[in-house]
Amino acid sequence: MLTKDNLIKEFAKEPTKYYSVKLFQKEGFERKQCKECGMHFWTADSSRELCGDSSHEPYSFIKKKASNIGYEQMWEKLSNFFKENGHSVIDRYPVVSRWRPDLYFTIASIQDFQRIENGKMSFEYGENPLIVPQICMRFNDIPNVGVTGRHFTSFMMAGQHAFNYPKEGYWRDRCIELNYGFLTKHIGIKKEDITYVEDVWAMGDFSEFGPSLEFFSKGLELGNNVFTQFEYSDSKMKELPSKVVDVGWGFERLLWYYTGAETNYDAVFPKELEYIYKNVPFHRNYTLYSKIAALSGEVDITEAGSKDADMELMKKAGIKVKEYQDVIKPMQAVYAIADHTRTLLFAINDGALPSNMGGGYNLRIIIRRIFDFIDRYSMDLDLIKLMEMHSNDVKNLYKGLSENMDIINEVISIEKKRYASMKDAATKHVTTMIEKNEEITPEKMRTLYESNGITPEFISKIANEKGKNIELPEELYNRIIKGDFAKKEKKENNNIKINLEGIPKTKKLYYDYIDQSDSKVLLCNGNFVVLDKTPFYPEGGGQEDDRGTINGIKIKSVESTDGIVIHEIESANAFKKGEKVDCKVDIERRIRLMAHHTATHLINASAREVLGAHAWQEGAKKSPEKAHIDISHYDKLTEQQVNLIENKANGIILHGIRVKVEEMDRGKAEQEYGFTIYQGHGVPAAKLRIVTIRDLKGNLIDAQACGGLHLMDRETMIGLIKIISTSRPHDGVDRIEFTAGPAALDKINAMERTIKNMAGLSSLDIDKLDSGMKDRMEELQRSKKENRKIAEELGREIADKHPSGTVSMEMDYSRQTLRNIANAAIERNSNLAVIFINKQGEIVCISGQKSVKNALELIKEHAVRLGKRFNGGGTQKMAEGTVL
Repeated sequence: MLTKDNLIKEFAKEPTKYYSVKLFQKEGFERKQCKECGMHFWTADSSRELCGDSSHEPYSFIKKKASNIGYEQMWEKLSNFFKENGHSVIDRYPVVSRWRPDLYFTIASIQDFQRIENGKMSFEYGENPLIVPQICMRFNDIPNVGVTGRHFTSFMMAGQHAFNYPKEGYWRDRCIELNYGFLTKHIGIKKEDITYVEDVWAMGDFSEFGPSLEFFSKGLELGNNVFTQFEYSDSKMKELPSKVVDVGWGFERLLWYYTGAETNYDAVFPKELEYIYKNVPFHRNYTLYSKIAALSGEVDITEAGSKDADMELMKKAGIKVKEYQDVIKPMQAVYAIADHTRTLLFAINDGALPSNMGGGYNLRIIIRRIFDFIDRYSMDLDLIKLMEMHSNDVKNLYKGLSENMDIINEVISIEKKRYASMKDAATKHVTTMIEKNEEITPEKMRTLYESNGITPEFISKIANEKGKNIELPEELYNRIIKGDFAKKEKKENNNIKINLEGIPKTKKLYYDYIDQSDSKVLLCNGNFVVLDKTPFYPEGGGQEDDRGTINGIKIKSVESTDGIVIHEIESANAFKKGEKVDCKVDIERRIRLMAHHTATHLINASAREVLGAHAWQEGAKKSPEKAHIDISHYDKLTEQQVNLIENKANGIILHGIRVKVEEMDRGKAEQEYGFTIYQGHGVPAAKLRIVTIRDLKGNLIDAQACGGLHLMDRETMIGLIKIISTSRPHDGVDRIEFTAGPAALDKINAMERTIKNMAGLSSLDIDKLDSGMKDRMEELQRSKKENRKIAEELGREIADKHPSGTVSMEMDYSRQTLRNIANAAIERNSNLAVIFINKQGEIVCISGQKSVKNALELIKEHAVRLGKRFNGGGTQKMAEGTVL
């Protein structure tokens, strides 16, 4: 069985083949085995026995007085070195990974260039070799952030990449030569202080893997040199024809090492930390914190469990528990806030939103951590100001971060309100659990977060207030996230169960907008038919499939699997293999579907303009009768926003549009239109079918990679777009339901008929229906108010006539009115119990506070006296239902 551990052992047998480089011989590096972890490493220090990993070697680069260098200055130092050595310096990619169908966030710089087609990895790059300042997001280390001094939820992986070796690029010798040159000449590290540790990097399925050399200095890992060299197929390890050098420089760590600051956060966020400490009721204590700074690399909460790891570290550093709680923990919270606010800045700016779904789940976790910390330590922080400071720190490196501050401010405000609402309910919930001595297990805590949004920090806070010491393993965040929230749902078509072995792919006539054909039957199995060519569009991309006939037999459905189009018809075994058949598409149905598909693109473009760049398509469905599009948004759409979107879309149509479909190379399409082509998270392929919509002057309105059918050369048939409803199918997503083209006309005609019917029923003129109905509603409200007043007077009258006991009466009123009369009677005389029943058998019983009668028992006894059975429920004081 192929495993990473097995590969490490195999590669270790031949270090010269997989790890050794010319520089090691030139500079006197020798190969050793770490006496702590057993990993093999290369060092120029003949006396060294440890590999350099922080888990068993304290940080020794921290200075008494840190050097002063900014984030952008350090990037200039790194990027200029590689630029001088033949690398192109390119801009970062978004942190929301639209081009990868399986991942929400960009988690490594190499991901910028990875594309998946039919389960195989390929690379798309414009420059070679290159270096990229890629911001990455990882959420498996949340509890470590602020504690270890080195963990982040967002960080720059400075990606040094060379592709297509041996035809282009470079390989291991040149990579380590560059790596070593920068570390020694520009960071000033002595060669004796550098170790290269042998390891293996692999895709989860081992479709690609290779040896790697992680590099450390003075206890800190600074990066990893990965040499993607092999694939595993047909149960064999094979050399890849095109190899990749994938170096991930830990840029924040590099900056930390160079400055020698107490923590990585002090090196990266000096201005932000200064602002925070000016607005909190405590001070940073570097004297105390310095005791654990060098040792903090030994901590990994996600592995050890927070309590044991923290306490062991404090004990080793000689810090008392009270000092840890009162001084160290608040400082760790400050560091976490500095990190989390930067993560939210990049994520929301690039189109992600906090929610209970997908990648947004991670963002909601960290924003609620921020709120928890602020509450716990009584901080007075302006989070938007913090984010503006983050943006200003890197304004030359990452342009445009400040452009969406208004949107970010709205998102933070809404999340704060939701947090406050959650907190009130959660306080009662958690307090009840604690008072009942209910065990709060990790699984229970996960349920509390997923169902109620209650974070482990909040549970800890309430427990402390109640004087309870509850074991709260912070590695719970890994159980909450589990990695599957960072991945996108993979949908597969498993509806059709027929053997397609040997059947060639179907020629797709529908992409040429052909609506009839003479085709040959390749397979007929029961009700399923496969043709050599077909004009029928299969269901896909949210667009329903075509209908029509094959030799006059109606089609029930059309689906595609692995490029083979399968038609389900009403008659079984109607054709023979090789038979010629006549195919005719229901063209009216297709026009309706095409109108809705083109309208979907226009609604999408209009929503982005009205709401902001974060409004990405998350899903869509187009039927002949209506369509809907799901868009990411942080709040329920207002009536004004809906009207603006509708008016914008119709304005585009009114001024004229041109729809064009063309096949483009993936790289060219991404370069020309950007990653917005991946609306709906479409799966990229080497060739993309790009649908563009432009106005009559040629200005681009929308461009998407899309496999659906559109109103090309028939754009006027889209007619009018009418939004008929909006909803929120789940958190973070708004659904806009609409009609267009012939379906819009149908909807308007139906609405007109409804209005006429309403006018007739209410004896009002259509042009006065609005004001007339308003008058009628006001009249109805007055009537209800008057009826309630009469019911209350009747109840008081009954109470005055009966000083005590039980009163039962039959009255010709609705159940609500019976309830009003009963309430009024009991409010007047609490010695009474009343039972009221109407002709429909609806019954109400209320027993006063001073009455000894049980309402539920009274109502059941009354039903028995009537010779009937009570169907309903209630309590000692009130019961109601029906008697049958």
